[in-house]
Amino acid sequence: MSRPVAKSPLIYRCNPLPELIEGRGVCLLQHFNDAVPGMTVRQRAQRWLHQVLAAYLAIPVDQLHIARTYTGKPWLPEHSWLRFNLTHSAHSAAIALCRGYDVGVDLEKVSGKVAVKKTIAQRFFHPDERRWLALDEANYLLRFTQVWSMKEAWLKARGTGLTQSLGSFCVIPQAGVSGVAQVVVDPPVSSGQIHYCQVQGEGVFCLAYGAILDSQYPSVQWQLGCHQTDG
Repeated sequence: MSRPVAKSPLIYRCNPLPELIEGRGVCLLQHFNDAVPGMTVRQRAQRWLHQVLAAYLAIPVDQLHIARTYTGKPWLPEHSWLRFNLTHSAHSAAIALCRGYDVGVDLEKVSGKVAVKKTIAQRFFHPDERRWLALDEANYLLRFTQVWSMKEAWLKARGTGLTQSLGSFCVIPQAGVSGVAQVVVDPPVSSGQIHYCQVQGEGVFCLAYGAILDSQYPSVQWQLGCHQTDG
């Protein structure tokens, strides 16, 4: 029996926040174009996360309590149904949210030297990923960044971080399915789909987001949008 495939969504402007529905995920983007004195982009991203979570929970921001697991994955002890993850790169940030399913998101700027990326891929990536990268040498840097962001999103969804070997699982774009990659884990301890796309900000970024799946929801339908807050 073939696994249902969740198509990659288009980016649209979403204010107010979209509804969170069982079996669906929301990925929000924000570009911090203006500087705020005394605040780093990381701090602004954290403030934005608190605003979004408080809005979904319909509680004041100062009543929000975020804890972390022993591996560092953030969660809400008093509202465990709301799963979330945050990433930021340069002056952009993204949040992934879902009801009841662990999610991960990663945003990576396309930069660096191809020779360095090839060394990293040779040392840490799955053999199938290295073969996929070699299929298009002209776009190696972009493809490397796509793979890296997808692997980071998966590790963040699982909550393992880099304690799990990057070569212990494979995630490459599915042939004929734009914007979706299947995660192959050996042994198959969990499964998932990672969505990916390119985002324009201060340069070109690779965005990846996805959820840990189960038999009830073998795919998660995603909604992707740009979200702005006041300040």
